[in-house]
Amino acid sequence: MKNRIRYFRNLRSWTLAQLAEIVGTTPQTIQRLEVDTMTVSTDWLEKIATAFDIPPIMLLSDDSALDVPMLGTAGSGGDVRAPRPSKSDINFVLDVPAPDPVAIEIDEALGPYAKGSILIGNRMKGDNMLNALGTDAIVALQNGSFVLRKVIKGSGERFTLVPIGPDGDVLYDEEPLWIAGLVMRVEYL
Repeated sequence: MKNRIRYFRNLRSWTLAQLAEIVGTTPQTIQRLEVDTMTVSTDWLEKIATAFDIPPIMLLSDDSALDVPMLGTAGSGGDVRAPRPSKSDINFVLDVPAPDPVAIEIDEALGPYAKGSILIGNRMKGDNMLNALGTDAIVALQNGSFVLRKVIKGSGERFTLVPIGPDGDVLYDEEPLWIAGLVMRVEYL
């Protein structure tokens, strides 16, 4: 599996020496990690991801992976806020079981989802949105915002969106632009 260390280092215009100094190693080691001549352990992933201020999963990729847009972070109420500036223009590459994936990061513990978890959903539109009934999903609302809610059938072609945790508002009779039923959760220990 390839990694994206060089991609993120170049994105920040850092030299090998600059990243090595932050991580506490040599430029030669960073170069070996970038070109896969040295195994990237979970310890290295954690250190390098911390230096870049990104989740470690964003450093991993393979040829079959998809570019997954990070929509933002969800707090205890499930409303999704724009990602921190350092993450706002960053998607990540991951092999996911979804043809049209989107992701959010959990900023505060929310129901069964731990702080720091990344939730990935598969976008559905039209009649396909009925497949999300009874599931937790990332939902795009008509006003351009996103929420993480449990999807319940509303009246007609509308949906009721119920908070996953104790906070958040129930949204009645919503006509979402799309619903992304969750297909994957990435957590770090």
